[in-house]
Amino acid sequence: MKGLIKIVLSVVLILVFTQCAQVVPLNGGKKDVTAPKLLQAIPVNKSLNFNTDIIILNFDEFVQVKDIVNQLIVSPKLKNEPEIVADGKKIKIKLKKEELLPNTTYRFYFGKSIADMHEGNILQNFDYVFSTGTFIDTLKLKGKVVEEVNAKPIQDMIISLYNSNEVLRDSLCYTTIPNYVSRTNENGEFIFENLPYKEFKVIAFTDKNKNYLYDGEIEKIAFRDSNLVLKNDTTIHLKAFQEEANKTFIKKISSPYYGYSAIVYNKRSKIETRTLSEEDSKNVYFPLNSIERDTIEVFYKSITDTFQLISHNLITKKIDTLSIIPPKQNTSLKKLQLPKFNINGNKLPLNNSVELTFLNLMDTAKINSSKIKITCKEDSTINQNLIKHRWISPYKLQLQTKLKEGLNYQLKIDSAVFYTENKIYNDSIVLDFKTESRTDFGKLILKLLLNKKQNYLVQLINEKEQIVRETYIELSLAGSNARSIDFIDVPPANYQVKIIFDDNENKKWDTGNYLLNHQPERVIIHSKVIKVVSDWEVEEEIIIKE
Repeated sequence: MKGLIKIVLSVVLILVFTQCAQVVPLNGGKKDVTAPKLLQAIPVNKSLNFNTDIIILNFDEFVQVKDIVNQLIVSPKLKNEPEIVADGKKIKIKLKKEELLPNTTYRFYFGKSIADMHEGNILQNFDYVFSTGTFIDTLKLKGKVVEEVNAKPIQDMIISLYNSNEVLRDSLCYTTIPNYVSRTNENGEFIFENLPYKEFKVIAFTDKNKNYLYDGEIEKIAFRDSNLVLKNDTTIHLKAFQEEANKTFIKKISSPYYGYSAIVYNKRSKIETRTLSEEDSKNVYFPLNSIERDTIEVFYKSITDTFQLISHNLITKKIDTLSIIPPKQNTSLKKLQLPKFNINGNKLPLNNSVELTFLNLMDTAKINSSKIKITCKEDSTINQNLIKHRWISPYKLQLQTKLKEGLNYQLKIDSAVFYTENKIYNDSIVLDFKTESRTDFGKLILKLLLNKKQNYLVQLINEKEQIVRETYIELSLAGSNARSIDFIDVPPANYQVKIIFDDNENKKWDTGNYLLNHQPERVIIHSKVIKVVSDWEVEEEIIIKE
């Protein structure tokens, strides 16, 4: 019995000591969510008669500097970037005092670059200001930049202020570092502080390569038409745009498969293309030749070696010669790749005929239309019709059978109906689709009251900013400023109305030009989102006052 008691006591003691020995994680308290605090600045912030090479900022905890290249803005700009390093609880700023201008207020804006060492809490929008003279400049300039074509704010755009003694040069922003700079936030907003009573030229650009210079049409730009005379705190708004490239050139030539190539230009232009050799001309086809566009399509057949083309820009009058290298032809290929149909999501657009777009030039004389069948269970008359067809081009075929709205159809194409010049023929195709009905769509009536006697382009844009409908308005001097527009057969969706002030009456939106001091054509996007539903009529009134 005594032995049993000893065993029980031993087990109890072991359990007690085991529990006591369990490891409990340490609780470090609440997470630090506080940004670093400045305890002391040497020299003090907003010092006058500044005359030193080193600035020391002392904080209440260990700090780090992050992304200082993109976050730090020094205004006015220094000839050499200051050296900024974090050292424990200090940030040291080293500069060359001989570069500082006399009687000038300088501002070091750190943005989001200062954070504590452990948790990364950011000290937002910290700045250090000093003056080499006897007072601190206090004027503020703030504003917003939006892209004129879509009314969207632009983030990280450099706002540049140039002293008035430099604004006479047209090439200013191309060659000269601005005197003062700021940067737009995610809302396109910017602010300058501690500016002097002065006259400035205001130019903004996206500065992709961070050289503080405008590099032409690869960057977006915005500018004020006239100088800004800063006498008190001021707010401005800038309209950004991307200039049209001065030169037209070929960006690339793509030949994804035998029989087709695409010549891609850097901008839209009217380009007439032909073969250099008369022998090649009968085997090469250029759709939409001389129509304004940025891509020239080339279809060819029976050509295995490199062939040359002559490209004539009808606008610039420039003539280029280029070479097309056909990819190796697969001689073992017996079946055509499937053609593309003008059917989206198994629906044929309203009042459209079925169209087939092939990837090669076809033998348009060799087609067996009796092997093409369109059937409809809801409309037995369609089954008795002979399928008529029309070649729109050497690679696009239209089936001219009249189909009724809102019915389900099946298209059957047997094999060996279509042939290329190289005797390659199609495989069998079965396609189910439904024709759209007018009741699937809605109607939008716009009641417009416009503020100027001029021409306008009115567009209906969807949530992807695609143009769904478009119409042109011409207001005569003797006519009314009120117009009504009916957009019919509009697919159900959410839309906005874009109104373009077509100043030069060319029926399109035109961008601006800095050197010519031309602003982009004005664009107004109606703020209200208009919901169009099927088989319903919506009316919206838009009044343009300003």
